[in-house]
Amino acid sequence: MAVFIDLENLFGGYAKDVGSVPLAAIMEQLTAVISPPGGVSRTTTVRAYANWAQPAMRAYEDDLLAHGIEAVQVFSFTKSVKNAADIQMCVDVLAEAQDRPWTGTFVIVSGDGGFVPLVRRLRQLDKRVIVASTNHAAAGTVNHLLASAADEYHVLEVAPSASPTRPSKPAAPTLAQYRDEIKAVVKANPGMRVGKAVNAGPLGVHLRQKWPETTFKDFGSATLGNFVEQHCGLTVHRPAPAKTPEATPAAAAPQAQPPVAEAPHPKAAAVPAKATVPPSSAERGAYLRAIRRLFLNGPLSAAVDAATRLPLATAGSLVRQHVPGKTYSDAGYGKFADMLRDALVGTPYSLGRDEKHAYVERSASLLQT
Repeated sequence: MAVFIDLENLFGGYAKDVGSVPLAAIMEQLTAVISPPGGVSRTTTVRAYANWAQPAMRAYEDDLLAHGIEAVQVFSFTKSVKNAADIQMCVDVLAEAQDRPWTGTFVIVSGDGGFVPLVRRLRQLDKRVIVASTNHAAAGTVNHLLASAADEYHVLEVAPSASPTRPSKPAAPTLAQYRDEIKAVVKANPGMRVGKAVNAGPLGVHLRQKWPETTFKDFGSATLGNFVEQHCGLTVHRPAPAKTPEATPAAAAPQAQPPVAEAPHPKAAAVPAKATVPPSSAERGAYLRAIRRLFLNGPLSAAVDAATRLPLATAGSLVRQHVPGKTYSDAGYGKFADMLRDALVGTPYSLGRDEKHAYVERSASLLQT
């Protein structure tokens, strides 16, 4: 027996209360429905399909682990694709039917009429098909063709679970509160300073964590450094730009005739450019371990968890602060993101990207069993 749960259908889309579906109660009722009288059914697969990268989907973590449900991550390939989870679910159901021909019963938990062709195909393959939905208000009306196409149809009587408590957003600070917070945190935390100047990178991370909806722009400043210097009376550390070599002045007047090529002097052999020595595997490994420790039990772990999605630029600033004197290029990487992807292996974090930014987040794969 294989169970496939269209979780997006059960809570009615991400514009609604995503964490309201009582997944544990659904699994308990399904067990009673699909188990033979006086016996125990053998289940080969239990999968639930949704965009598990949504922060609100963490409400299901305990239910997934308790009932052995595999969380299948589905992203829409484009904005126009609204049924990416349904498509992936159909592909996996047919793969189950082909790869495990001994699976005789398929349970589809959804009310979506788009699964009617799938149910009919399974019955053509001589499979027993059970369709189940819930009385959850957000699940909507079950398509009557889907109910009639199955061998069995069941309504699972479940009450909506309490939505996970969401922390209230902090009130927007006044200019005086924003200014006083900067002065206090810079004075108390040496990591916010470079010498006597303010280190704007970690200061910006702290302010975004405390007031995620407020920035220095709300007070008329173009940059955080401008705000600090204008309103707090502090100096901001600004690294000096690298000097570029001066151009060699051109000749005063063009030569009347093209110069005659001279034979090279026997001692003027070309000197090869100094080759860049690649880092050893031990050096690279030591650098990656240092970065990994920052995410396992260091300040970057707290920064990611507090911000949910930590911008890659902010992560780079914190890495430079806590691993001074070394850069990703010293470890043989051309890009910071490539280095960080290797460093995050074995940690609960991974790289992600939306349409505008790259970021570090807690890995959605931790929800899978």
